[in-house]
Amino acid sequence: MNKCSAHFQHCYITTNVCGYCTYYYSHYESKRPKLYRNLGDRKELIPIEGLEYRIEEGDLITADCETRIPSINQGKGKGSSINLTCFRRDLFADGTKLRTILQTYCEPIYWNLFESSRPFDWCPTPLTSYLLARPLYNLYEYLAGVCYDAERQQILTVLYAEAHLGSKHKYPASLQYYSPKVEILDVPTKFGTRRINATHFNNSEIREWMQFYQYENHSLIQDDILYRQFYDKFGGLLELDWWPNFRAGNWLLYEQALREHIEADGATYDIMAGASGTVAVPSHENASRRENYAMLNVIYGENQQIPLYVWHYLKSQNENGSDVVVIGVNSPFGDFYKETDLIFCTDICHQIDWLQAVQSTFRNESMGLIFCCDANEVKQSKRLHGFPLGSSKMCSVT
Repeated sequence: MNKCSAHFQHCYITTNVCGYCTYYYSHYESKRPKLYRNLGDRKELIPIEGLEYRIEEGDLITADCETRIPSINQGKGKGSSINLTCFRRDLFADGTKLRTILQTYCEPIYWNLFESSRPFDWCPTPLTSYLLARPLYNLYEYLAGVCYDAERQQILTVLYAEAHLGSKHKYPASLQYYSPKVEILDVPTKFGTRRINATHFNNSEIREWMQFYQYENHSLIQDDILYRQFYDKFGGLLELDWWPNFRAGNWLLYEQALREHIEADGATYDIMAGASGTVAVPSHENASRRENYAMLNVIYGENQQIPLYVWHYLKSQNENGSDVVVIGVNSPFGDFYKETDLIFCTDICHQIDWLQAVQSTFRNESMGLIFCCDANEVKQSKRLHGFPLGSSKMCSVT
């Protein structure tokens, strides 16, 4: 019997037992060919159960990929396939007897950026609705939906899924209502990473504040597993200006607690992440007679803004799960606001079980303020630009 190491990523093997051969699927679902049983002029799709399939003598099985199978048909393109047969306990591929372990897999289909055929229900005009998608067996899989402000060259929201490693819920369900229209090529160039240059501000007070606090560009998606696996290839499309103390402080603690909760409790969420509002700095030059300072919005480049709020709308996909909105204040200037001007809804972070270990620092302004709210209260406040206000299919599952 030919043997295959447990570390092999993709292979199939002949097993010389009782007149049948065994085909072993790749451990990576996206690289598995579809198997069809040939019944005369008709083909029957074989359901995947486990990681192996028994090919009986006399069966003709077709392994089919949307992309080519590089180890078999080097010269073929999209839609490549091979025919598998078992004869006298030997496995044949396209009529050739296999004498050694044979690697077979579908070439990976990479996630690309497409303009959506119609605007997302939650993406207000004239912003642009983008799909992160890939073709798969004449259909599309949708990784995320991005609402983008092309005029300001800034992201407003991104809708994506976050689930435990064994979950089948990998992509946000509501994106099935949309379809790709135009593919956007050379994304890292078209959506270049930018950096705030404090010396470019004409206002001396803004310039000094920006030099001191050193805002940095990073992705709106901060979960390290998701970012490295899917989202690090899209240049500045998903990036925003982060206050480093906030990103590496309370927001990091929140993201870690969310990941631990998802893995430990088997939780599954569709997440809308967003960036709203505008950071303002205290200005003494613009102060009124009643106050010794005024708050001056930070605007730079092509009318670009540093977001005051970074937020997550967590829509649970579990039967008994609950929805919540987690909102962070992306500003070191909390002392210059009235608390009610920043925190605009009833804070329920202390009521969320999986936040108990970290929420004690959420009111520490040096780490960035965080508060949690009921989704309906956030809708009623209308304080988060881009937050879904109506009964849209933003996070619904049908």
